[in-house]
This record gives sequence, C-alpha cells and structure tokens, in this order.
Amino acid sequence: MNEDERADVTLHTLHQDLSGVRSDLGDVKGDLREVKVMLSTAVRPFPPEWPGEMLRTVRENTQFLRENTQLLRENNRLSEERFTRLDVTLREQAIESHTILRAVADAQRQFAEGQRQLSGDVRALIARIDALIRGRGDGAPA
Repeated sequence: MNEDERADVTLHTLHQDLSGVRSDLGDVKGDLREVKVMLSTAVRPFPPEWPGEMLRTVRENTQFLRENTQLLRENNRLSEERFTRLDVTLREQAIESHTILRAVADAQRQFAEGQRQLSGDVRALIARIDALIRGRGDGAPA
C-alpha cells in the first residue's frame, strides 16, 4: 500500500468498511433464509404412480442445491477476502497511530525542555533588568 492510500485510512473509512461487512453478512443471512424456504417448498410429494416426475424433481433439487452451495462458498470466499483486507488495514492503522503517538510524546518532551530553558532565560533577563534598575551594570543578582 503506498502513502496516498494509507493517508486515506481513517476511523470513518474503517467504520464504513465494517458497515459493509455487516451488510454483506445480513445479505448472506437473507439468502440462507430464501434457500431454506425454496428447499422446503421445492420438494413436493408426488403420488407413487409418477416416478419419472419424482426423479426429475430430485435431479432439479440436487442441481439447485449444488448451485446454492457453490454460491455460498463463493460468498464465504469474498467475505474472507474482505475480512483479510480489513485486518491488514486495521494493523497498518494501529502501526501508524503508534508512530504518531510516539512523535507527539517526543514533541511534548522537547516542548517541555524548551519551556524550562525559556524559563531560565527569562529569570536571567529579569535579574539583569533588576540589576540595571538598581544601578549595577554587571547584571549580577542583588
């Protein structure tokens, strides 16, 4: 993944990806319900005098089950790919977040050191001004 793609990964985009996965899982559940309904209504009893019709129906139902099984396997494969991509994205985001947090902590440390140095410089300046006001030209504290 290049830098432009990594910059586009945000909590919002991850939330959208998760919503997409949830939606896909909901679709799978709906498809499974439809398959159950079709299976329960597709097999209808025939009188014993219709063996040819019964065999044709069994063949059709078997083909139907094979096709549905194939569709479910393909859906599972696609869902697994989405989860894998999401996992990679989340891991990259975690590394990036950790790097940013480390940079922020270093910047805060440098800022605090700068503040301490500035505070010492301001104290020295105040002492020099105080010495000048009291008539000492050397800037030594009173």
